[in-house]
Amino acid sequence: MTSQPNLTSYDALISEPNLALAMKIATGAGNLLLDRPDDLGVTTKSTATDVVTLMDQRAEAFIVAELSAHRPDDAILGEEGANKSGTSGFQWVIDPIDGTVNYLHKVPHWCVSIGLMEESTGLAMAGVVYVPVLDHMYISSRGLGAWVIDAGKPRELKVSDCSELSQALMGTGFGYSNTRRASQARVLQEVLPKVADIRRLGSCAIDLCLVAEGVLDGYYERGVNAWDHAAGELIAREAGALSSGLFGNPIGNDMIVVANPAIHGELVAILEANQADRD
Repeated sequence: MTSQPNLTSYDALISEPNLALAMKIATGAGNLLLDRPDDLGVTTKSTATDVVTLMDQRAEAFIVAELSAHRPDDAILGEEGANKSGTSGFQWVIDPIDGTVNYLHKVPHWCVSIGLMEESTGLAMAGVVYVPVLDHMYISSRGLGAWVIDAGKPRELKVSDCSELSQALMGTGFGYSNTRRASQARVLQEVLPKVADIRRLGSCAIDLCLVAEGVLDGYYERGVNAWDHAAGELIAREAGALSSGLFGNPIGNDMIVVANPAIHGELVAILEANQADRD
């Protein structure tokens, strides 16, 4: 983090049309989600702990409608079922509420995540992660750095300078199935003694932004989907993080590992030694 941010760089970032559109839509979705009804209409998806609310669906519908109105030729992929093909070569990947369990229980760590991908390469072009309760908006566009707008004030992001894994504060997450959780618990037993501590905040997108901010030194998780990391992973990389899967694979459902460059390799080695990409 810089005490005197380069506002010229920031102005160039927020002037990027795709990012500006995503910021506007994320703000609108966040305001919608803050207006909680008494009955959230909670149902379940893959397991009894994999919940979805009426507000997830309303927020996704709002985001899809706005994107379709402004960028009708772009493809859209959303967690709650949006799957629109396009002709432009670009795809918006959206999570209307990343951290639905937190939203349900009024834990503030939930967000709106909107990422723009280049379909032919899978490369992220722009990303916004908006945390409405905290009024934090994390933003990035490829090659233009990463920033957080905290209560209206912009701050440039930079990963931590932690150089010892034993001093690193690590983020992770757990899946919804009992089999996946048992595997993740096995891996956690191997990672925990080798780091300073572990945090499980309940939102992949926010965890990735906290790596970008230097609050967390690294993050790993098995089982995340494209909509979980499309925006946050770009924000972390633009802030200086390294990002990978295991055994030379790119990030994906098997594993995502994002950390500052000094500890990334050692963290990957521990995860590989314990086959963390398998249940």
